[in-house]
Amino acid sequence: MTTPKSALITVAHNSAADLERHWSGARELGVEWIVVDNASTDDSASVAERLGATVIRLDRNSGFSAANNIAAEATDADCLIFVNPDVSCDAEGVRVLATEAKLQHALVAPQLLNGDGSTQENGRRMPYLYRKLLHFFGSRLSHAEYEVVADPGVIAQVSWVIGAAVAIPRSVFREIGGWDSTFFIYYEDSDICIRARRAGYRTLLHGDVRWTHGWARATRRSLSWRAWKFELASALKFYARYPRLLLHPRVTRGWLD
Repeated sequence: MTTPKSALITVAHNSAADLERHWSGARELGVEWIVVDNASTDDSASVAERLGATVIRLDRNSGFSAANNIAAEATDADCLIFVNPDVSCDAEGVRVLATEAKLQHALVAPQLLNGDGSTQENGRRMPYLYRKLLHFFGSRLSHAEYEVVADPGVIAQVSWVIGAAVAIPRSVFREIGGWDSTFFIYYEDSDICIRARRAGYRTLLHGDVRWTHGWARATRRSLSWRAWKFELASALKFYARYPRLLLHPRVTRGWLD
């Protein structure tokens, strides 16, 4: 199968340091790279341009979902690969994700790794509220109940993947309506995967593509009220949209689990 025409899409907001650290080899990836700068107050935009990106500068912070949608409209690529500023990717991984996404008509994510090479649980089962709480409080039950990782040689079907890195065929992206821009940040990744699944498209975690992710979610590392404001607002919106996820899967008979 011919490798689909692909574009990497990155949303930046005061991300200059991450871009320098993770995207120094961007020109060697051999594909279009679009960076949407969400009104950064640092030099994210100029750093991205120097590293080889086509930069779309916004005059206000429009949020993660809206910025992704803006970039998607700025390219005619067959496969859209959304990648955070703090993810290091490689050309072969880009090729594999794009090919698999196009072949399977699926959302496909790499297996993300920590800086020390250990796996991150970027694959997840359905986000029932009790599972979210187990994960947030670091319960060991979360590993069995919620988190999914894919070993090399394995392509695992999951309910959703975190939005740090995911490839989506343009045809699928358009059919499901792209990212929901009513989510400024947080829960937009759960939502897009659930909407894809309802439309008949799977979400896959590819164990042979292993990219490093400098994960630093604000609500896990600080008491920032601003971060928590976005987290809580998105959580309320998400569970109002999917109220069955407030219950236990035994009650909902494993709804979409």
